Amino acid sequence: MQNKKEQFKKNEVKALSLLIDFFLPADCKICKSPLEYDEKYICAQCILKIERINPPICKKCGVPSLNGGFCYECHRRRRYFKEARMFGVFNGNLKEVIHIFKYEKKQALSYQLGLLMYDLLQGLNWEFDCIAYIPLHKKKEGQRGFNQTKLLSEVISKKRNIPILKGLIKAIDTPSQVGLSYDERCKNVIETFLWKGDKNMVKGKTILLIDDVFTTGTTVEEVSKTLLYSGCKDVFVLCLARTIEK
Repeated sequence: MQNKKEQFKKNEVKALSLLIDFFLPADCKICKSPLEYDEKYICAQCILKIERINPPICKKCGVPSLNGGFCYECHRRRRYFKEARMFGVFNGNLKEVIHIFKYEKKQALSYQLGLLMYDLLQGLNWEFDCIAYIPLHKKKEGQRGFNQTKLLSEVISKKRNIPILKGLIKAIDTPSQVGLSYDERCKNVIETFLWKGDKNMVKGKTILLIDDVFTTGTTVEEVSKTLLYSGCKDVFVLCLARTIEK
């Protein structure tokens, strides 16, 4: 009974938030200028100021690379994904808008951000059969109220008319990856993801894997490995942002 009351209260708060967003004039969360009627939380000018990741880039992981070949990391170790690409650098406006999306729980931003990823995807010569996203542990998803990568994948799925896989889970609740070293990140996520669906759904398929922020790549590596070991052919990785060391 208590759970039903709590859920009802959450729904009331969400409905009130949507009504306020709809009826009251709003300002851009970044520059504070008034939003146009078709803009949500972030104005078009602030989106245009996002630092894009443009060539030359590593052929494998998409990090900026002076010669456009393979970066040092991709030369020295195996990558489980076929290729990875990211829309922009995780700094400035993009970092701020992702923070608003995830931690201020502005789910409506998923469409605007998903379109940025879709525009990037349109310029790539990738062929894939289905879409997967980085799953959250059920405890963390319950606390946040949504999975941001699922929302982004839904935008791309609708635009490309390609199905989203159901069956990929995070079986172990691990600490946040923020602030961890590369080795710590690897240990933190190893064997934490499982494919619980029908293996025929992934067998021989090429999968587009969606994530929000690519830092060291340990999470997408582990999920790609899980999908490959479950029988898929290849994994392409598409992310909204990439952390770049200066």
